[in-house]
Order: sequence, then structure tokens, then C-alpha cells
Amino acid sequence: MPALIRAMAAALLLFSAAGCGGGQKEQKTLDTRPLEESRAFEIISQMMQERGFKAVRDVQIELSNQVRFPCDLRAEGQAFCIEYLTDRDRLDIGMVPPPAVGSRLHVLSARTISDDPSVAIEPIYVFFIDDRKFVYQYNPTSDNRADITYQEVESRLRRDVSDFLSWYDSYRVKK
Repeated sequence: MPALIRAMAAALLLFSAAGCGGGQKEQKTLDTRPLEESRAFEIISQMMQERGFKAVRDVQIELSNQVRFPCDLRAEGQAFCIEYLTDRDRLDIGMVPPPAVGSRLHVLSARTISDDPSVAIEPIYVFFIDDRKFVYQYNPTSDNRADITYQEVESRLRRDVSDFLSWYDSYRVKK
């Protein structure tokens, strides 16, 4: 009798192993990374240019909480700039006030600053784009398709910048 129990246990073990997906391929975890800052700048600059704005780099601004930093891209002669927040920026800038409750776009009021007393301090809107919201899977293989592709992330960035520029255009018309 004990031999029969051992044989049944061995058979059960074999059937369990065969039924547990032993023949399936191992699912590999896909690595992710945010859209590179240089590529984001290219996309943002291109979209600004398509709307007739000339992008200039690193304009000094000050937020309402007295945080000062060089904003990545400003539209020359316009009252807005766009900051693509990276891990490095978050370290340098520190705490950025949150967007308005219910707002999909993170837009804050600020002012330009200059060490030159002859340069006028002017109000400006800052559109913050957090790179953590533009993460894609960069190593898909034929066995495991990427859920979030580079093209999708670029498309979302274009949409958000377009939405901001439309908002700014409507703001200028109302003003």
C-alpha cells in the first residue's frame, strides 16, 4: 500500500508540474525610462515654432514661493515659458507648488527676474511638464510587446503642449 501512495504522489507531482505552464515562455519585465530632456526640448520647440513662437533657453524666473530657477524654454516676447521637470530639476528647484485643483495642465504664475535693474520684471505663466508622466518601455522584444511606446509618449507630450498653447492663445485673446 505505501508503494501505491508514493506512486500516486509522484504522478500527482508530475501532472502538477506539467500543468503549471512549464512549456510557457518566461515573461520578461520591461525597463522604463522617461522621455529624454533633449528630445522633449525638440518637440516643444517645434510645436512653439508651428504656432509662430520663437523659443529661447533658460530665462530666469521666480515662483510665488520665491523659488528661482532658469525655465527651460520661453516664447520670445510672450508671457509664458515651459519647464520639463527632470530628477535633476526637482533637486535644484525643490518643491514646486501643485497645479490648481482639477486642472489637467500644471500652469503657475511667476515673474521673470534679472540682475540688470534696467530689465523690467514681468509676470509670466510657467507650464510644468513632469518627465515621470512621460515614461516608456525602451526594450520591447518580439516576445513581449511594450505597453507604452516611445511614439505614444511623444504623442502625449505633443498633445499636452498643444493644449497649453491653445489655453495661452485663448488667454491672450481675453486679455
